[in-house]
Amino acid sequence: MHARGQHHGPGTVRGGGGRRAVRAGSDRRRRALDLATLAALPASEAGASRAEPRQADGRLHVGVNGTTRSVPAADPGPPAASPGGVVLAPARQRIIDLTAPDGQARLRWADAPSAPPPAPAPPRAPVDHDESTEAHVARRLAEAELVVLGNRRRTYRAAKRVIDVVGAVALLVVTAPVIVALALLIRLDSPGPALFVQERVTRDGRHFRFYKFRTMYVDARQRFPELYAYQFADGEFDQSFYKLADDPRNTRVGRWLRRTTLDELPNLLNVLAGDLSLVGPRPDLPELVRHYKSDELSCLTVKAGLTGLAQVSGRSLLTVRERLTLDQRYVANQSLALDVRILARTATVVLAREGAF
Repeated sequence: MHARGQHHGPGTVRGGGGRRAVRAGSDRRRRALDLATLAALPASEAGASRAEPRQADGRLHVGVNGTTRSVPAADPGPPAASPGGVVLAPARQRIIDLTAPDGQARLRWADAPSAPPPAPAPPRAPVDHDESTEAHVARRLAEAELVVLGNRRRTYRAAKRVIDVVGAVALLVVTAPVIVALALLIRLDSPGPALFVQERVTRDGRHFRFYKFRTMYVDARQRFPELYAYQFADGEFDQSFYKLADDPRNTRVGRWLRRTTLDELPNLLNVLAGDLSLVGPRPDLPELVRHYKSDELSCLTVKAGLTGLAQVSGRSLLTVRERLTLDQRYVANQSLALDVRILARTATVVLAREGAF
């Protein structure tokens, strides 16, 4: 992680005595989204974009960056029955359910054990290295004032998995000669294996072995230890970047692989294994996930992806906060139509080498 200057480089309401959760709507019922609109980061909101619902005429408007749905304002009277599988809060929770059977967005109260609301968390909680990532994610999500839930319809998840498997197999077959050639090229360019394996985090904080082509020297951590010190003062994490424009750890072939995005071809093995989807929030390092704010952990309520809204909207030119903002927008608007648009846009971005270094 790198602070600004070192290189060139959804929506809900808060407050009201309880945390609120947003659930994405179904493919059939949700309006098609324009990628340019969804990915826009206005100057006044860049790095801190969070579309806020607006109360007007007794109705609550929920949406992201202009894409809204109107739901009846909640009555703080007797709570309704809890919608199964959605309640996450330790105390009474407000739930915005955009997947009601009749297609109408509804605002409901859910009961939970009587308990005082959790104390407001600091902007970024202290990092507890003894706690597992899964336990950390579950605990911090339970503390969050808002949680964005992705599209949980079985039809969507089944169709998405079919697309993942078919797409990954097809791409692996087509690129097999390229993969073999790149592996040989990497071995000839610098000492070390062609494949780089690293622990990353996917849905629910689960760790998995992440595969990509090696682009750095094998002793990079020993030669540049300062680039692996994931310690941040207040505000530094938000404004840091994931990559250096001229990273001294990269090999000659590695720099070319990063510019062309060919180093990510082995990610297709993770898609086949079910650790990644073709489209989703990019998987992060366990050390960095612990620096997320509680609401930003909403990105881990869905499976991580090979590409995503952030990858087609700036990639390495985005700050951490900008990237997490776009990932949350994807989760809130998750649908097959959006996935297809992101995949189509990915091809253009990769060929144009936009934000790749």
